[in-house]
Amino acid sequence: MDARSPRATAPSWSVLVRAIAAAGLTLAALWWALPRVAGVGWSAIWTVLGSISPGTALVLAVLWMAGLLAHSFVLTAALPGLSRRRALTLNLTGSAVSNVLPFGGALGLALNLSMVRAWRFRRSSYATFVLVTSIWDVLAKLALPVVAMAFMTAAGALPTSSLRSGAVLGSSLLVAVMALTAAGLSSDRLAGRAARVVAPVARRLGRLDQGSPAQLDARLLEARDRVRQVVLTRWAQLTTGMLGYVALQGLLLWFCLRAVGLTEPVYAVLAALAADRLLSLIPLTPGGAGFAEVGAAATLIACGADPLGVTAGVLLYRAFIFLLEIPVGGLWLGCWLVARPRTRTVVGAQVVAL
Repeated sequence: MDARSPRATAPSWSVLVRAIAAAGLTLAALWWALPRVAGVGWSAIWTVLGSISPGTALVLAVLWMAGLLAHSFVLTAALPGLSRRRALTLNLTGSAVSNVLPFGGALGLALNLSMVRAWRFRRSSYATFVLVTSIWDVLAKLALPVVAMAFMTAAGALPTSSLRSGAVLGSSLLVAVMALTAAGLSSDRLAGRAARVVAPVARRLGRLDQGSPAQLDARLLEARDRVRQVVLTRWAQLTTGMLGYVALQGLLLWFCLRAVGLTEPVYAVLAALAADRLLSLIPLTPGGAGFAEVGAAATLIACGADPLGVTAGVLLYRAFIFLLEIPVGGLWLGCWLVARPRTRTVVGAQVVAL
């Protein structure tokens, strides 16, 4: 018997159990919680969704693709030398993997790492890419409640206590993240202190190779310097690309609501988008599936929208930004695996195909 077999099978069982648990939680949130929050039945929801014409679906698909294209500007800014096509490849294939499994983000990152290595990028460049894009993504998600509250205030709308709390929390976290990011990038002293705190934790979690504390500190500071260089030289493209991406997501949500017969004010759409984006950070299900739909629908209903139309519109929106990425990204991944160049490397007396 292979002594390594128990270790080899344990991760597989762990992934399977997590996937089943996440699927059950997602179905419970969607199938049970969403209709009860909205006060509508699934038969009525399917009737509304079934009335959407192919032409309308095509327009929504174009908006979804435009959002992906806008986000590619963020990716190409974070990884200099990355082409637009390869940025789309990283986005779609990584999302396809992340949207299937709970905590699938790690698997998506590993897949994208293998791609960028095949394209001759360094591991350090990819690590910088992940850090920069993660920072901009979190900042965008935290800024949305603030923007939504500003629009609601300007429109004279009376937000609910949950929306007000969300905006206050989002504002506080946004300011904190921005302040910590700016301080870490600009101050060598603060960066050194942060490195001394992060290095032991990352070492215990196995995220860093073994080495002396001084070596780990130095590597973390080098990573900080690379992130700072990218931010200083590419911040305009990073910000413009992320703004375009978020705006197109909001436009897609607005058109999805229009497709089911609703015309909601801008502040309501922004509030629902903010709830959707924040709840997508919940790691219990892939992409916060189940939680994001319930939160976005509850927000629109709290703003006075029709519950049936809201439920159908939110599900239609999530079908594009979450569900559609799985088959499209999976097909894109298959094409990449078939078309990627294969080289051969000699290792000792063996020839290994890469």
